[in-house]
Amino acid sequence: MQNNTFSGDSLRQSLIVLDEVTSTNDYLKTQLSNFKPLPEFTAIMAKKQTNGRGQRDSTWLSEANANITFSLLLYPNFLKLTDHFILNMCVSLGLVDWFRSLQIDAKIKWPNDIMINNKKVCGILIENTSNSKGIKHSIVGIGINANQEKFPHEIEQKASSILRETSHRLASLESACETLVGYIQQRYLKIQNQKISTDQLLRAYNDNLFLRGKTALYRAGDETFKAELKEVSPDGKLHLLRNYQISTFYFKEVEFLLQ
Repeated sequence: MQNNTFSGDSLRQSLIVLDEVTSTNDYLKTQLSNFKPLPEFTAIMAKKQTNGRGQRDSTWLSEANANITFSLLLYPNFLKLTDHFILNMCVSLGLVDWFRSLQIDAKIKWPNDIMINNKKVCGILIENTSNSKGIKHSIVGIGINANQEKFPHEIEQKASSILRETSHRLASLESACETLVGYIQQRYLKIQNQKISTDQLLRAYNDNLFLRGKTALYRAGDETFKAELKEVSPDGKLHLLRNYQISTFYFKEVEFLLQ
């Protein structure tokens, strides 16, 4: 069963709400294989997701009918494959914009999480399909812990929800999802239409970085160390100051160890 809701603005977004699906990213991939192409900014939202995926091949655990789990279709053919981090920044900042509209101070935890009060409330998974010219299409999977009150014991020290951290309950998850897509669109279209530069986008991303300028614990391979987060560079590398020297890491080369 699905419910189609179309926004009334001029940005032409559509939200398809499914009662249950294994993974909204996988569902959207299946829809892309159909003969008729889906319009850009199509979003697939699931009331219940049974096999959602996160980064590092992890499973995204989400209580049914309590959270926002959806996938967004983009056609960023104006970006080269080497510019993929620009898309990550657009999505991350769109999420921060949406949280701010709810009067919630959220931060971006490099590279793909959103934090409130040192707790993870949102994860992002971007899957790009490319050709010789650049990125053909992108499926942006987003999971937001919204109205969930309880979490499994093994993750409750690291994960939380909007409700638990702010006492704010979203009245309509579908409406909230649609509004959120609009904020992501705004960031995306500004870059696409060259209304802002990539340098401005990067500056905004770094300004909203979780733990920037602070010393925290990290792990790279078998090594655990303390370092100060300085910035993220245009190619998406994390710059950490340790032992008075800057070390740089690509995605999956290092992870935060929250204390």
